[in-house]
Amino acid sequence: MKKIIEGFTKQLAHALKVGQAIDIVRPGSDIRNILITGMGGSGIGANLVESLTFGRVAIPLTVSKGYNIPQFVSPHTLFIACSYSGDSEETLAAVHKAMLKRAHVICITSGGPLFELAKEYNLVFIQVPGGLAGSRGQVGYMMISLLHALYHTNLIGAAYLKETENAIEYLDRGEKAIQSEAELISKKLRGKLPIIYCDERLKAMAIRFQNQLNENAKQFAHVNTFPEMTYNEVMGWRFPEPILRQSQVVYLYSDHDHERVEKQMEKYRDFFEKRSNPIIDIVAEGASLLEQYYYLIHLTDWISYFLALENGIDPEKPHEDQQP
Repeated sequence: MKKIIEGFTKQLAHALKVGQAIDIVRPGSDIRNILITGMGGSGIGANLVESLTFGRVAIPLTVSKGYNIPQFVSPHTLFIACSYSGDSEETLAAVHKAMLKRAHVICITSGGPLFELAKEYNLVFIQVPGGLAGSRGQVGYMMISLLHALYHTNLIGAAYLKETENAIEYLDRGEKAIQSEAELISKKLRGKLPIIYCDERLKAMAIRFQNQLNENAKQFAHVNTFPEMTYNEVMGWRFPEPILRQSQVVYLYSDHDHERVEKQMEKYRDFFEKRSNPIIDIVAEGASLLEQYYYLIHLTDWISYFLALENGIDPEKPHEDQQP
């Protein structure tokens, strides 16, 4: 896992090269909506791309996770299936249903049954490198492959290419500082219940952070967003007091947060700190939202790794009691 996190920028660079070999012709029929499906570490890339393209794609883009697909899927749907291993049964079931609806299917995978299905039925596919540990460590490949798919079907522009190159340079230059910050934050999270709050625009990023804490550090965490949590969740910040005192609120920030949300987060700072601990602020760095997402992915991946060490467990191996 350490090697995977260390190699994040190399993964991004290689994912860009993978895109140079892609030959996708925009579907001849009118595309009226996009559905992306995927589970776990493969599916989170879909959530990140959904957030990144919000307000930039002229047609609805939806992420679905599970065996079923929405009723709206039709010959006018661009259906993108994401499964790093290629054997996620939920994603395979969804693809079969999309094919019955005659949707335009693109498969993103390293191999497995999904790759074989794509070859058998002459489906468009993007093949990412296989043989790597865990789909959660391949989020760069999955994100960029999705952006490639949207670009080659003329649904987004090419800005993501240069932004990714910029992020690679920025992250490589700041690697030592990123690791140092991650190690300090991990020490503050040890023995605490991380509660991650952010603007709705960063929700997918917060969920990615939560997932990495779960899988790498074997530590439970919770996510919610402003302003939604002010309507309900904040009322629960009373009981049970012992758990709240052991909680650790983490604020995620980007330059794309709504100004009203920033004010709300500051308004509740004292409220949370009186009931738990001083808030940890994590501020994204980078010139664009995509660059800031890459920064947050890399920083929070390191946090999950160092927290695993703090917890005395192997971040790559599953816990022996994880299965019911």
